Amino acid sequence: MTETAARTPDELPNTATSADDTDSPATAQRIDLLQWHLDRYDRLRVSTSGRASVVLSASAILSAGNAVVLAQLLGGSVADRLAPWLLVLFTALTMVSAGLVVLSLLRAASVLVTPQSSRTMLGDDDVLPAALVFNGTDTVRRLNSFAEFQAALARQGTPEILQAAQVELWIGIQQHRQRYVRLRAAVRLLRYAAVAFLVILAIAMIGNLFLQF
Repeated sequence: MTETAARTPDELPNTATSADDTDSPATAQRIDLLQWHLDRYDRLRVSTSGRASVVLSASAILSAGNAVVLAQLLGGSVADRLAPWLLVLFTALTMVSAGLVVLSLLRAASVLVTPQSSRTMLGDDDVLPAALVFNGTDTVRRLNSFAEFQAALARQGTPEILQAAQVELWIGIQQHRQRYVRLRAAVRLLRYAAVAFLVILAIAMIGNLFLQF
């Protein structure tokens, strides 16, 4: 104990460098953790795209139903038997349902493919460093040949890999959040369209009963 207490600061072990050692177990754990998060958000992206596809399919079914109703109202014999105010009501409700379906389609389509690059949408184009190899857009934009790609890959050390993974994870988190918000909006609009379509069918059934008696 006395020998340790008598050491000068220069003789004490240097623990600061071990914390920054790129080959330390802590760094390996950080890389594994980043990989886990990247895999997780990749699975979430696939799941969100799958849900958007379901919304697109449901919207297509509602679109077909609205098209049938409009065809009956505009060109069928049903329009001749309806009162003018009832015909206007049917047409207005059908157009509202069709408009909601179109909005839902647009929202769901934006979940599948973003209209702009991630950096442009996030507003971080000049702030985030390039994530070569990890981010496809950065790689294609900055590297013009396979030789440049090989050289960039060879230059990547552990600090560069950590930074690129962090950038890609940040972009993935922001992308998933924006896509999920659009998906929720698409589902909400689809619900409104379905309710409007059910109201149309209910009024049509009630009106048909009154016309028969």
